[in-house]
Amino acid sequence: MKNISVMVSGGGTNLQAVIDSVKDGRIPDARIALVLSSRDGVYSLERARKAGIRTVVISKDEYPDEEAKTVAILAALTEAQTDLVVMAGYMSILSPRVPQAYAGRIINIHPALLPRHGGPGYYGLHVHEAVIAAGDTESGATVHYVTDGEVDSGEIIRQERVPVLAGDTPETLQQRVLTVEHRILPEAAALVLQKLFR
Repeated sequence: MKNISVMVSGGGTNLQAVIDSVKDGRIPDARIALVLSSRDGVYSLERARKAGIRTVVISKDEYPDEEAKTVAILAALTEAQTDLVVMAGYMSILSPRVPQAYAGRIINIHPALLPRHGGPGYYGLHVHEAVIAAGDTESGATVHYVTDGEVDSGEIIRQERVPVLAGDTPETLQQRVLTVEHRILPEAAALVLQKLFR
């Protein structure tokens, strides 16, 4: 049984997609050992509790020192005997030490077609605003490996496109892209685990 730790910051619809995919066997021979949130009081934590998954909150409020926060994150992932880290809407930039410790075993979902509209500042609705402002006719979602290099620059694992429609707002585009995210994040997690444990 492989242990997945999911890192979150918000409502957790991508977390729910991973929970459901573990439960129905689309991510085979795996369990979610930990949900680690950068913020307290977010609905992701409630989703985890409903599914009987252990949670931990490691926030900037509790750990204003970046080094102490990194040590706490690594300790929590180690304690959960983590085989794969899935960043599912985690809104903090990690210290390079975390992807170094989990090289080839940490993935992230990004709501655009990387390498376009990636990097620092491109998160949440900001990404969809940028896509519309650029006049792009397509957007989508990308699952990629997290590295200790530039943000959102790791090797792409899965990517799927959606059209940008006339009259789209950042919110309507976000909903269309989310449908893709919910599908490709569990697929990528299953694929990476398969590669790691053939």
